[in-house]
Amino acid sequence: MKILPNAKIFNLFLFYAKLKLIEMKKITLLFSFLATGVLFAQNSTSVKNANSVPIVINEIDVDQTSTDAMEFIELYSDGVPTSLDGLVVVLFNGTDDASYNAIDLSGFSTDADGYFLIGGTAIPDVDIALGATNVLQNGPDAVAIYFGSAADFPNDTPATETSLSSALVYGTNDANDTGLLVALGETTQYDEDLNGMQEVESIQRTADGSYCAGTPSPRAANIDCNATCALSVSVISLVCDAITTEIDTYTTTLSFTGGSTETYLITTTTGTISGDNPSIVANGTIVLSNVPEGISFDYTITGGVCTIINTIDAETCEPVITVTTIAELRDGDLGQEYILAGEAFLTFQQNFRNQKFIEDQTAAILLDDFNGNITTPFSIGDGITGLRGFLSEFNGMIQFAVITDPGAATSVGNNFTGEQVTLAELTANPENFESELVILTTTVDSSVNPEWFVDIEYTMEEDATGDQYVFRTSFFDADYIGSEINPLNNRYTGIITQRGNDNYFFTSRSMSDFASLGVTENNIAGFTMNPNPASSQVTFSTIASEILNVAIYDITGKEVMYIADAQGSVTVSRLSSGVYFVSATENGRKSIAKLVIE
Repeated sequence: MKILPNAKIFNLFLFYAKLKLIEMKKITLLFSFLATGVLFAQNSTSVKNANSVPIVINEIDVDQTSTDAMEFIELYSDGVPTSLDGLVVVLFNGTDDASYNAIDLSGFSTDADGYFLIGGTAIPDVDIALGATNVLQNGPDAVAIYFGSAADFPNDTPATETSLSSALVYGTNDANDTGLLVALGETTQYDEDLNGMQEVESIQRTADGSYCAGTPSPRAANIDCNATCALSVSVISLVCDAITTEIDTYTTTLSFTGGSTETYLITTTTGTISGDNPSIVANGTIVLSNVPEGISFDYTITGGVCTIINTIDAETCEPVITVTTIAELRDGDLGQEYILAGEAFLTFQQNFRNQKFIEDQTAAILLDDFNGNITTPFSIGDGITGLRGFLSEFNGMIQFAVITDPGAATSVGNNFTGEQVTLAELTANPENFESELVILTTTVDSSVNPEWFVDIEYTMEEDATGDQYVFRTSFFDADYIGSEINPLNNRYTGIITQRGNDNYFFTSRSMSDFASLGVTENNIAGFTMNPNPASSQVTFSTIASEILNVAIYDITGKEVMYIADAQGSVTVSRLSSGVYFVSATENGRKSIAKLVIE
C-alpha cells in the first residue's frame, strides 16, 4: 500500500467535498423544481375546483305571455350553500354564436337550499337583476358557466369550450343551432316549447342531467319530467245568467277528477272563480262566472307537472226570436238566435258539414250543421218544423247554424220540384234565388271539360237568347262526378249558391237532375237528314250549304261518331241498331234531331 503525502491527501479530500456539494445542489435543485411543479399543479386545480360542489344550470325561463318580464336563470349547488367565486355566466346569441352578456359571480353564493337566481327585476328575491324586461333572448341561444370573470368575455366573444364548466343550448320551437352546439361541446338543443306551452313553461334539469319543459319552479325542486298530470278537467256547461236585450253574463262549469295531489293555481283572463278547490278536493266542479256575453276567455290551471290551458268560446245571451217563414229568417240579424216555426221542405242534403238546403213558399236557406246537432234522419221532400239556430253568413251566403235537433219530420213525400227560371233572371237578381231549387232550360258547354270534375266551373248557355250562367260542381259527393257530359241534356235542376260577394253558381244535386226535353231544337235553316230510319247511308243538307259539323251520340250521351263538313252523304253502317241523337252546328247555329238506325 502506497502512502500519500499529507498535502496530496488534503487536496483529495477537498475534491471529494466539492463533488458532494455539487451533487447536493443538484438534488436540492431537483427537489425545488418538483416542489414548485407540485405547487403549480395544486394551484391550477384549486382554481378550477374553487367550489367543492359543482354548480349546474338548473332551470331557465326565457319566454312568457306578452312582454317577457319573468325571465330567469337558476343555478344549483346540490342543496348546499356554495361560493360562486371565480365563475362567470355568459349568454350567447345564436345569430352569430357569440356572447351578448357576461355576469360575474365572484362575491356571491348559492342560498341555504343551493339555489341562485339571475333574471328580471320582477323575479321574487332575484340575486342578480339584469333589467325589467327582455333580459334573455328566446333562442336559439345558450347560457354557459365558465371559470373566469366578465372581463374574459366582452360582447361578441365567440362561444368556446375553453374554461367551460357547463352549458345549455336552448330554443323556443327553433331549428337546432349547430354552431353553438359544436362550439360548446353539446349534442342537444332543449326546447321550451316542447309541450306547446313555451309561454307558461320553463326548461328544467332532470336527475340524469338532461332537461325537459314544465311549470316554472324558481328556488324550488324541479318537476319530475317522467310524471304525468293526475288532474283531468272538462267543460260540462255554459249557461247564460240572464237572457235580455242588454249585456248579460254567462257561467262556465268545469268538472275535474284527480285533484288533491298537488297545489294548483287557477287563473282566468276574465270573470270570477269559485267552486271546489282541486288542491284539496279529489273530484268536483270549478265555476267561472260573471263573464260578459260575447267575450271569449282563457282559464289556466298549473301545479306540479300540470299545465292546463283552455279557451272558452263566447256565449251569446240574446232572447230567441220566432219567425214563421224563411223569408223572415233571411231578413233577420246576423248572430241572432231564431226559431223557424213554419214548416220548411228539404230539397238537398250532403255529408259536408252535415249541410241541408230547405225551402218554403217564400224563400230558401242553407242549414249549416258542422257539429252534427241534427241527428234525426231526413229524406228529400220531408217537411221540418221548429228549427232553432243562429243566423250567420259565409262568403256572402246566408246560413242558419242549427243548434238543436228538430225531431221527426212533420210531413213526408212532398214534391218540391223547383221554380222554372231563365238565365237572364238569375243574372239580373241572383240573390233572390239564393239556396233555392230552380229549373233551367239550357245546355252545358263540354268543349273544355267533357266530364264532370269536382269544383270546376262550366258555362251554361241558352241557345235562343245567348244568356250564360255558371255551373259549379260544388257538391263533391254527387253521383255524376266523373261521368261524361251529355250534350243532349237541355233541362237542368239545381240549387243556387254563392261564393264571394257577387259570385253565384248553379249546382245540380244528382244525375237525376239532368234531362232532355226531346228533339225540339232546330236553328239551322232547312236542316234535314234522309233517310231516317237509316241502315247504311244518311244525307245531311241545309239551305245555306255552309260547313256543317255533325256529332252523333248514343242513348247514354256518349259520342260515337263525328263528321266534319257533313254536307252530303255519310256512311253510318258501323252503328248498331238503335236510337241516336244528332247534334249539328253550322255557322254558330245548332240543331238537334233523333236518328234511328235499323
